[in-house]
Amino acid sequence: MPTLDAEIWAEALSMYERRYSYVLVGPREHQDWVRDAAAVMRREVTDPRAWRWLDADEGEEERLEDTFFPFVLPPSDPEGEAAWRRGLRTVPRTSVERLLVVLSTTWLDVPKERARNNFETRRPELERKARVVLSRFPERTTFYTNAGYPGASTDSAVHAPDFYEAITGCTPVSQYDWDLGLIAVTDTEIGLFWSFDAT
Repeated sequence: MPTLDAEIWAEALSMYERRYSYVLVGPREHQDWVRDAAAVMRREVTDPRAWRWLDADEGEEERLEDTFFPFVLPPSDPEGEAAWRRGLRTVPRTSVERLLVVLSTTWLDVPKERARNNFETRRPELERKARVVLSRFPERTTFYTNAGYPGASTDSAVHAPDFYEAITGCTPVSQYDWDLGLIAVTDTEIGLFWSFDAT
């Protein structure tokens, strides 16, 4: 894989352009990364590398009225933050590539993609782009998702889930009933990858 740079990163993000999706990366400035996630959701920070963001609602009326639309901000009090965090599950790195692919699909559901949208033909290119995205985040990165999957439990880390199986639910972090995402937390950056069903 070539050395990741702004151009290669931007090309990889093209996998999300046909969906109602966000890719936002900001600096990690607090011991509690939830505060950094909230800063990214409010667009108070920018990508520390000045690389491309995908912000589906930029310039839209909803954004002008609500700077963190479509997200619902995590509460700022410790109890509220803890409750918000409980809606997320830790995801092992070995599962992240497939989750990044799922977030780019039409239905956020690979079984449906296989049946209706020629997924297997598109799969190698989507996985290549997902690996490029993942390469930004070093081995010690911690990953979280709000997606439900077979065997998932918010109380403990589960074996490596296969996100190409059916998603069993989600804990929304937006104003919509269905959204799926990934949070990547490093020592210096925090990345939010989110796709929404706004229907």
